[in-house]
Amino acid sequence: MENPAGPGIIIAGRSLYTRLVTRIGLVLTLSAAVLLIAIWISTQLAAKEAYDRILAGSALQIAENTWYQNGAVNVDVPLAAFSMLTAGDQVMYVVLDPDGRTVAGDADFKPEIPWDKLAEGPLLQDGAYLDLPVRMAIIGRRMPVAGPHPWAVIVLAQTNNGRMSFAKSLGTKALAVILVMSVLTIIAAMFTLYQALAPLKRIEAAIRERDLNDLSPLSVTVPAETHALVSAINAFMQRLAVHRALMRRVIGDAAHQLRTPVTALVSQMELLSAQHDEDGRQRHLERLRERTRNLGALVNQLINHAMVQHRSDSVMLEKIDLAHLLRSEMLDVLSHLSDQTRQPEFEVQAPEQPCLIMGDAISLREAIKNVLGNALQYGASSFLLVRLEQEPAQGKLTLSFIDDGPGIPEGEWTRIRKPFTPRGAGRMGASLGLSIVEEVMRAHGGSLSFSFNADGHFVVTLTLPMLKA
Repeated sequence: MENPAGPGIIIAGRSLYTRLVTRIGLVLTLSAAVLLIAIWISTQLAAKEAYDRILAGSALQIAENTWYQNGAVNVDVPLAAFSMLTAGDQVMYVVLDPDGRTVAGDADFKPEIPWDKLAEGPLLQDGAYLDLPVRMAIIGRRMPVAGPHPWAVIVLAQTNNGRMSFAKSLGTKALAVILVMSVLTIIAAMFTLYQALAPLKRIEAAIRERDLNDLSPLSVTVPAETHALVSAINAFMQRLAVHRALMRRVIGDAAHQLRTPVTALVSQMELLSAQHDEDGRQRHLERLRERTRNLGALVNQLINHAMVQHRSDSVMLEKIDLAHLLRSEMLDVLSHLSDQTRQPEFEVQAPEQPCLIMGDAISLREAIKNVLGNALQYGASSFLLVRLEQEPAQGKLTLSFIDDGPGIPEGEWTRIRKPFTPRGAGRMGASLGLSIVEEVMRAHGGSLSFSFNADGHFVVTLTLPMLKA
């Protein structure tokens, strides 16, 4: 989706602090809801278990006072059996003999008796009495009689008001505690998050308070989680400082180098306009052409030098076949060779298989063009040999330019690598050719060297690392 504010514009989204607080609040809310449900279920179970124990105990007291005598079931219901039950609940009971006849209690209370389960002990189950939900305890007491059901059955029932009130009271108290703790936890989390995000504020303040010309690395103590962010900012400022220094150097070089030839060109034009003699005008016109060519060569070298410096750390390297690049550049040079007064014999020796390196094709072309240009214009008298060799053992490619010209004296080999170093009269430009080659080789992890071979021919050698297969 396109950025509505345009490319390169940072849109302020929701606050990170607000996001974290919102998410923590949601987590706490969900946790509190789950906890409340768990507590509600637990209180229901606890109330049911406690009241069931009381109900079963009361029923057992009645059963203990039930006996068989003179062919009949007798019962003496103790008052203590009902004193333990909740006062706010309705209580009803019934005692049945083995034939199902009511011996004591409420004759209208006719619960269904599970005769086949009475031997298992007190039975607790839900039921109803006059449309009221009740909880019942059913206990069988074996009587000395013959028959399919030798049991006197005691059924004690109680409505659920007490246990429901008890569970509700526990749940309400738990809810109040959870709500208070949740609010306190959210407040504590908000304060903790504010403190945890304080380093971001310090980084922001450190950047805002900086002078526009201060691109030195930030020196702040930050948590480990933001260390990568600060390192990235410092790395970016370092690259920006390098580019700004490069820009200033290029502008300074251009201003310094162009001032004299531009002044000379203007002066020559004024002399030409003041000259009335035709022969004099022709002489001044020829000088004007020469100074214009020199100025054009100077501007081209300055632009190429700035371009190479810029690309050295801003362009991604790619896989390049140096042999193909060399042949292509040689063809381009040969196509313009007819313009030269000297036309030496050319020879290119390069492997047929690809000679792969990681590099910037534009910068490498500029380097090869500068070496060839120097050799053709100031070096080679009758021949120029360009040889590309692979050296897998050393992991490098060697590109040599061999000519039969006078070459460069050994004492000058270090000096001529520097920009704006004059090397003799009659040369146009800013003497940046070999400086550009040096910059390109350094950017590619290679080297530039000079030598004389056994035949006394001058050799310029470019060494570049091979691409590992």
